[in-house]
Amino acid sequence: MRSFIFSILIGCFYATLSHAQYTVHGNVTDEYNLPLSSVSVTVGNNLLTVTSDSAGNYSFPFSLLGFDLAFTHVGYKPVIIKNPGASIPMIILYANTIFLSETAVQSFERNGSIKNLPAAVSILNRSSLERFGSSSFIPAINTVPGVKMDERSPGSYRLSIRGNLLRSTFGVRNVKVYWNGIPFTDANGNTYINEIAFDNIDKAEILKGPSGSMYGSGTGGVLLLNSRFNTDRKSSLVFKTGGGSYGLYTAGASYDQSGTVMKSHSSFSHQQSDGYRTHSNMRKDVANFTGTYFINTKQSILTNIFYSDLYYKTPGGLTMAEMTVYPRMARPAAGIFKSAQAQKAALYLKTIYAGFANDLRFNNQWSNITSVYFSNTDFKNPTIRNFEIKSENGFGARSVTKYTKDIFTGIFGGEYQYGFSNTSTFGNDLGMKDSLQYHDKINSRQVNIFLQADVSLAENLILNAGISYNDFHYGFQRVSDPVTQKENSNFSPQFIPRISLLKKIWRVVSLYASVSKGYSPPSIDEVHAGDGNFNKALNAEYGINYEAGFKADLFKNKLSIDAAYYLFGLQNTIVSRRDAAGADYFVNAGRTNQRGFEIATAFLPVNDNTRFLTQLKAWINYTNIHARFVHYEQGTAKYDGNKLTGTPPNVFIAGVDLTSTIGLYLNVTYNFTDEIPLNDANSFSAHHYNLFYTKLGFKKAIGKKVTGDIFSAFDHSFNQPFSLGNDLNAAGNRFFNPSSPTNFYGGIRMKVNL
Repeated sequence: MRSFIFSILIGCFYATLSHAQYTVHGNVTDEYNLPLSSVSVTVGNNLLTVTSDSAGNYSFPFSLLGFDLAFTHVGYKPVIIKNPGASIPMIILYANTIFLSETAVQSFERNGSIKNLPAAVSILNRSSLERFGSSSFIPAINTVPGVKMDERSPGSYRLSIRGNLLRSTFGVRNVKVYWNGIPFTDANGNTYINEIAFDNIDKAEILKGPSGSMYGSGTGGVLLLNSRFNTDRKSSLVFKTGGGSYGLYTAGASYDQSGTVMKSHSSFSHQQSDGYRTHSNMRKDVANFTGTYFINTKQSILTNIFYSDLYYKTPGGLTMAEMTVYPRMARPAAGIFKSAQAQKAALYLKTIYAGFANDLRFNNQWSNITSVYFSNTDFKNPTIRNFEIKSENGFGARSVTKYTKDIFTGIFGGEYQYGFSNTSTFGNDLGMKDSLQYHDKINSRQVNIFLQADVSLAENLILNAGISYNDFHYGFQRVSDPVTQKENSNFSPQFIPRISLLKKIWRVVSLYASVSKGYSPPSIDEVHAGDGNFNKALNAEYGINYEAGFKADLFKNKLSIDAAYYLFGLQNTIVSRRDAAGADYFVNAGRTNQRGFEIATAFLPVNDNTRFLTQLKAWINYTNIHARFVHYEQGTAKYDGNKLTGTPPNVFIAGVDLTSTIGLYLNVTYNFTDEIPLNDANSFSAHHYNLFYTKLGFKKAIGKKVTGDIFSAFDHSFNQPFSLGNDLNAAGNRFFNPSSPTNFYGGIRMKVNL
C-alpha cells in the first residue's frame, strides 16, 4: 500500500514538473568563491538529483510544490535549503577540515581535489594554523614537509621551501606569494609577510618547487593565501585576547557579514612583545577588510584592503662565545661599531595594500578572473652601520581566462607588476639619522604571460602542461651624485615550461611525475644590497626539477599518505656575503645539486560524533634534503661538496590531535630539526634541536548565539641555547639569534552570532 502511495506521489511530482513554466538556475561555490563542479543537488527525498557543471552551475524544472534542496559534495559539509521556492540564494559549501585529502586546492587554477593535482602541494587550513595558539604562523608552517619558517627576532620572518634560504639574509625572497589570487609579492621581489596578522588568513596552500609555468619567476615555490570568512552564513562579532611569556599580548576584534549578495570580514588586531632577548621589543597593529559581492550567479567582485603598522627592535647576531655566556644579550659593541642597543637598531614598516578582483563566468565553458592591486610601504631601518629610509610604491594586474570542455581544460593569462622605490641611506648616530651617504631611485618591472592545458588522455590519466614567458627589468639612478648616469639591469627573457602526468589507481591512489624549469632573477634587495652598490653583474638562477609523487587514501579514508621525491640542479646559485664593514652583498656561486624526499602521513582511527572522544588524529611528517655546492670557489677556497648553507638535512615532526563531545581538545606536537650549516665553508653549524608543543582548550556554545573558546599553550626546547633563525655567512662569526627555550601562552575567544 505504501509503495502504491509513493508511486502516486512520484507521478504527481513529475506531472507537476511537466507543467512547469520555467527552469530554476543556481550556482555553487566554495568558501573562496571558486566554482564547485559535481555537486549533487537533491530535490526533496531523492525525488530528483542534478549535478553542477565545471562552472558550478545547475538547473532543474521549477514546480509550485515546495521541496527542500540538499547540496552535497565529497570533502564538504552538506547544505540544506528549506522550501526555497523560486528564489535560491548563492550556495556556498565549506570544506570539511577533518581530513584534507579531498580538500579543493586552487594551485595551477585546478580547483579540484588535492589528490588529483600532479604537484607537491600542502594545505594549512584554519584548524591547522590554530593548533599552536593564535599569535604566530611559524610553528604551523614548520609542520609542512620541505618548508621552514625562521624567526630571527619577534617580527622578523624568513621562509624557506626545499632549502632556498641562502638568499634571504632577511625577509621572504624567491617565494612568490598571492593573497586571494592577487599578487602580494611586489615587483621588487620582496614579500612583507610579517605584516600580515594571524587572523587575516584562513587557508594557506604551499606549492613546493619551481612553479613558474603559472606563477612567474622562482625556484623555491609559491604560497597562496586566502582571507578568513565566516563559515556559519550568519553575521557575527568575534572578540579575542591573549597573553604569554616575555610580555606577549594579543587582542583583536572582527565583524563578519554573510548574506545572499555579499560576505565580508572586517578585523583589527594588536600584538606586542618584550622579547626574550634584550632590545627585541615588537608591536604590530593591523586593520583589514575583505569582501565578496555577488553581482549575479555569473559575476562577483572581491575587495581586499589592508593596513599594517609594524615595529620591532633588532638585537643582532651573537658569536658562539657571546651566546654561551648570556644568550639573552643584544649584540655588544665591537671594534668601531657600537652596540645594537646604543644604535637603537630597529625596523619600522607601514604598508597599505588594496587588491580588487572581478570573477566573471561567461557560460559553462568560459570564465575569467582579472585582478589589480596597489601598495605603498614606508620603510625605516636604523642599523648598527647606517640609517635607511625608503618609500616603495607598487602596482600590478593579473588576468586568468579558463576554458573547459569535456576532457580538455585550457588556461591562458598574464601578470604585470611595476614598482618604484625612493631610498636614502644616512649615517646612524645613536638612533638618529646623520649625514646623507647616498640617495637612490629604483624602478622595477615584471611581465609574465602563461599558457596551460589539462587533458584527460584516458580514464584516470591526466596530462598537464604549461609554459610562461618572463621578462624582468631594474632601473637605477643615484640622484645624490648628479654626474652618475642611469643604469639598468636587464635579464634575458625566459620561457619556463612545466609538464606532468598523473595516474589514478583504484580511485584511492594517485601517482604523478613532473619536469619543470626554475628561473629566478635576484630581488632588488640583492641587486642593490646593503653595501649600496648597484650590482649589474648579478645573474638570475635557473635549473631543472625532476619530481615523482605518491598520494593515497587508504582504509576508507582513515590513512592518508602524500610523498614526493625530487632532483633539482641549480645554476648560477645566488649566495649572500658580508664585507668587512658588515654590509650584505650577493654573488653567483657556481651551482648546487639538491635532492630531497618529503612525506606526510595522517591516521584517523576515531571520527564519530556519537562518542565521547569524537576525533583522534595522529600524523607524522618527515623531510630529507641532500643539498651540496658544486664547482664553487671563493678566492682560493674550494667549497665543492659542502652542504648548502642554512638547510637542515633532516626534519621530523609528529603530532596528535584529540577532540571530545564536551568541548575539550588537545594538540601535541614534537619537532626535531637537524643541525644547520651557517656558512659556505661549513666551519660553523647550529646545533640540532628538539621542540615540544602542547595546547589544551575548551570550546563550548553558550546559549544559541555565543561560542566561547579558552585555551593554554606551552612550548619547550630540550636543547639550550637554540635559535629559530640564524644569520648566514655573518661577518665576525655573528651567526646566532637565540630563541626563548620555554614559552607559555593563553587566550580566550568569544563569538557572538547576530
